[in-house]
Order: sequence, then structure tokens, then C-alpha cells
Amino acid sequence: MSIILAAVASVLAALLEISVIPGLTSVGQPNLVFLITVVVTMMTGVEEGLTVAFLGGLMTDLLLPGHQLGGTSLVLLGMAGVTAIVGRLLPQRRVAVAAVLVLVLAMVVQPLEVLVLAATAGTPATVDLGAMLPSAIVDALLAIPAAGILRLAWLHYGAHDRIDW
Repeated sequence: MSIILAAVASVLAALLEISVIPGLTSVGQPNLVFLITVVVTMMTGVEEGLTVAFLGGLMTDLLLPGHQLGGTSLVLLGMAGVTAIVGRLLPQRRVAVAAVLVLVLAMVVQPLEVLVLAATAGTPATVDLGAMLPSAIVDALLAIPAAGILRLAWLHYGAHDRIDW
């Protein structure tokens, strides 16, 4: 996955998350930009994951009223960094590892986003614990096909160690 493709994917994920997804789900609100950030970082690499985190966070902040520019990017860049560190310890490019990591980090990213928004916009910091687990489960379920597609793309188009004749 190239950095340009990662940038386009992050912008599309932010647009879908803000405009289309809120009307479709009744169980939990998926955080597509976070999901794509973790999956891309785990499956393709740190550079692409940081690109998705930065541009997706900026687009989310631009589209949502009351968000300070850069707050979501800060949280997502931190999640990409944590994913890169965990990716060094666990096997990379595994769909199950990516889905479990999305599930675990989704429980962390939601309170962090609320705290950053409270610190930058001056809104009260209230975390809805009842909506965190269903949203994290939806994120993990959506991470399975996303990680599978990225794994297949990496196996087909990724850098392989072979001799060019």
C-alpha cells in the first residue's frame, strides 16, 4: 500500500464515519478512522499508518463541529505508535492479531478522544461506558475483513525478497 493510497483511504473513512455510518448502525458506532489506522499500521507498515492517522484525524476534526483541529490526529498518531510497538512484539500481518488489537485499543481510544476534546474545546469530559464495549466489538468485527483484504494485497503486491533476473 502506498502512502497516497493510505491518504485516500483515510479521507474516505472519515467521510463515511461522519456522514453515512451514523444512520446505519444501531448497536455501536464504529470508529472507521481508528480502525483503518490500526489495521494499516499492523498490516502494511508504520509510514502508511501514520499517514492514515494524521489525515484521517484532520478530516474528522474538520467535519465535526466543536472539534479543535488536530485533537483527533494526536490521539490517532498515539494509537499508530502503540500499534507499531505492539507489532514488533507480536507476529505482523495476521488478521486475528489485528482484530484483537483493534478490540483492546478501542477501549483506550474512546476515553482519550473525550479527554483531548475536553482539554481543547472546553467541553465536560463524560465517557459513556455502556457504549464503549459494543462499539469496540463492532470495530473488531469490521477489522477482520479489512485486515484480510490488506493481507491479501500485501501478499500479492508487497515487497518480497527475491532475485530479479
